[in-house]
Amino acid sequence: MSGQVDHILLPIPPQIGIAAFESGDHFIIVVDNAFPMETQAIHGTGFFSSLTVSLLPDATLIQLRRPDTRRLYLSQRSEGWVLSDKPPSSASTQDNHVINPLPVTDGILYPMRRSGRVLTIADPASGDRLLVGTSLLDEGGILAMRRAEGYDVWPTLEGVVIAARDPDISLIAVPSGLLLNRDGQKFEDDGQAVYANDVDLKWLDLQDFPDQLLLKRYHERLLKAADSQPADRFAARLDLARAAISMGAFKEARGILAVALRDDPEEIGRPEVRFLAAATELLTGSPANASALNGPWPEQQRRALQLWRALYLEVTDQSDTRSLHRLALDMNRLRAYPQNLRDVLLPIAAEAIARRGAPGDFAVLDTLPDQPAFRLAKAIAAERQGQKDRAYTAFAALAADRNISVAEKATEEKIALDHERGALTTEQQVKALDELILDARLAGREKQLRLRQAEAYARDKQWQKVAEIIDLGVPQSDPSHYSTLRHALLLQALTGIAGEDSLAQSKTQQLRNAALLKAHIPALPPGEERAALLAAYGETMLALGLSDEATSALSQAIPSLVTPEARAAAGASLAQATLANQKPSDALAALNETESPNLPEPLQTRRNILKARIVIATGDRAKGLDMLRTIPGKDARLLSAQSHESQGEWQSATTELRSLAKEEIPSEGSLTKDQQDLALRLASDASRAGDNASSRWISERIGARTLDESHARLFAVLRESPANDKSLHEDETSP
Repeated sequence: MSGQVDHILLPIPPQIGIAAFESGDHFIIVVDNAFPMETQAIHGTGFFSSLTVSLLPDATLIQLRRPDTRRLYLSQRSEGWVLSDKPPSSASTQDNHVINPLPVTDGILYPMRRSGRVLTIADPASGDRLLVGTSLLDEGGILAMRRAEGYDVWPTLEGVVIAARDPDISLIAVPSGLLLNRDGQKFEDDGQAVYANDVDLKWLDLQDFPDQLLLKRYHERLLKAADSQPADRFAARLDLARAAISMGAFKEARGILAVALRDDPEEIGRPEVRFLAAATELLTGSPANASALNGPWPEQQRRALQLWRALYLEVTDQSDTRSLHRLALDMNRLRAYPQNLRDVLLPIAAEAIARRGAPGDFAVLDTLPDQPAFRLAKAIAAERQGQKDRAYTAFAALAADRNISVAEKATEEKIALDHERGALTTEQQVKALDELILDARLAGREKQLRLRQAEAYARDKQWQKVAEIIDLGVPQSDPSHYSTLRHALLLQALTGIAGEDSLAQSKTQQLRNAALLKAHIPALPPGEERAALLAAYGETMLALGLSDEATSALSQAIPSLVTPEARAAAGASLAQATLANQKPSDALAALNETESPNLPEPLQTRRNILKARIVIATGDRAKGLDMLRTIPGKDARLLSAQSHESQGEWQSATTELRSLAKEEIPSEGSLTKDQQDLALRLASDASRAGDNASSRWISERIGARTLDESHARLFAVLRESPANDKSLHEDETSP
C-alpha cells in the first residue's frame, strides 16, 4: 500500500478481549487469546510500520515503537479495533470512557460492561509482573497512575493493568468488571495518585505532600523567582504560582500570575498559562473570569480538561447531564488531589451530582468521607430518591453544624420539606427563609436563598411576587453566575403574568402587570420568548385603551413570533389598536400579514369581525353588515347592533339585540353582568325605537330577578318610561 496512513485496523473478533497501555518507548496491545495476525495484512506504514505481532501461549502481544509523544486512539468497530494517531470521527468515541474504581465488599472493582480474561505477563520494558485485565467492549481506560503498597495501577487506553509487587495481589474477571483484591480479601485503597496528564502533572504540578513540605517548596520557588534573570522570570513565577495552588494559597497564586502576565502579557497565548489563570479565578470564587475553562482547547488536552470544564459549568450554573456525569466519573480523580485542592473541589462536585445528577451516578457519593459537606450531599440525593424521612433527619442534624454554609443549606432543605409536608404555607416558607438571610449572606449564598423564595412563589403561581423577589435579591446588573436560574424564573413569572386574563383584572392590576412587563422586556434577548411577552404587553395596553403603546409593542412582536396562531392573534390585536387610531388601511395590512389557514374558530371569528369593522370604517357599511351576518357568535351581532345604533337605526338595532337576547338571557336563574348589560341595552334601544313589544318582552324575560344596583335603577326607569320619551336617552352613549 503506497502513501502514509493515519490508522490501522486490527481484525480482532468481538469475543476476544484486549488491553492497551504504554511501556517504555512502546505502545502495547495485549489480546487475550493466541490470535495469529499477519502484519502485512494490517498494512501499517509510516508511524505504524514498526508494528510487530508476537504469539504467547495464551495471548497475542502487539507492539508499536513510539518515536514521539503523539497521542494514540483506540476505537471499536464491527470488524475489529482501529488504532489511530488521529481522533475518531465519532464524538462519543472521541470523548472516550474512563474506568473509575469502586470499593466493594471483597476488594476494588473496575466496572465494565463485558470484561475479558485476566493475563499475567512480563512487562516487555522492565520485566515486572503485570496483571492485565482485558475488555470485550470499548470501555476506555485508567486516566492516571496510582501507586499503593504492593502494586501500581498503570494508566491505560483500554482495560486495566496492575504492576503487582506483592504476590498476594490478584485481578479477577467478574460479571460486573474486574476485581482487584489481596489474597481474596477486601483491602483499603491507600494509594497516591501519580498524575499522568498535562493538566494535573504539568499544568498544575500537583503534589500530594504534607503542608510543611508544600510550604518549603513554595519558599524555595519564591527565592528562585526573586533571584531569576529576566529571561527566566516568567517560568519561575509560573512554578511559584503552581506551588501556591498545591498548598491552597489560591489568591496568592492569582496575584503571582497577574504580576507575571502584566510583565509578559504575550505568555497568555500558551495553553497551560491560560488554563492556570482560569483555574485560579475559579478557585478564588471568580467564575465569571474563568470562562477559558470552557474551551476551546487542543484536542490532546481535551480529555484531561473535562473535569475542570465540568467544575466550571457547575459553578456557573450551566451544568448538564453530560458534565455532571463527567464529575461522577472523575470523582476518584478528585479524591486523589492534594488535600488543599480536594477540600475545595470535592464538595462542589458531590453537591452538584446530588442536586442535579442522574440517579445512576449517586453511587459515587457512598465512597466519600463521613464529613458534613458530604452528609449534606448524600441527604439531598436521598431526598431525590424518595427517602424523605431519612433526608429530613439528616437535614435537621446538619442545620446545627458549625460550618455555616452546610448549616444554611441544610436549613433551607428542611424548610422546603416542611412546606412539602404541609407544615408550612408558601408565605410561611418564604418568611422562614427570610430569617436565614443573615446566615446566607455570611455564607455567600444570599442569591441562592432569594431564588429559593422565588421558586416557592412560582410553585404557587404568585407571579408578581416571583418578579419582586428576583428584582430584590438578584438584580439584572449582577454579573454573578446565577443568571441562568434567574432568567428562567423571571421568564416563568413574566410568562405567567402575560397569561393572566386582563379582562378579569382591575385597572390597577392591569397597570402593575404592564409596568412589570415593560421594565423587564428590554433586558431579554431577542427571540420568540421576548416577542410573546411584547405581544402580551401590547394586549394589556389595548385593554387599558392605550392604543399607541399597544401598536408599538405589537408591531415589534409580530416579526419574531413563530407559530401561525400567535402571529394571527397578535395581528388581530394590532388591527384593533390601529382601528382605534382610525387607521383602517393599517389594520387591514396587519391582518393580511398575519393571515393563516386552519386557525382556531374563536380566533378566526375575531379576525373576520375585524375585517367587517374595517370595511365599515372605510365607508362600505352595507357590505360590512352583510359580512357580519355570515359570522357566527354574539360578537358579530353586537357589532351589527352597534352600527345600527351609530346611525340612529333603533328598530334595526332592537331587532338584532332581541334575537340575541333570546339565546343569551335565560328565562330563570341569576344573570351575569354581560347578560344584564344586554338586557339594559335592548330595553334602551326598544324605548328609542318605540317598540313596546320588545320592551314588554325583555321586561317579562327579566321578571323579578335581582339586578346589580346600577342596572336595576336604569332598568326600572326604562320599564316605567313611555316608548317615545327621548329625554331618557340624552345622556346615554352607545356601547
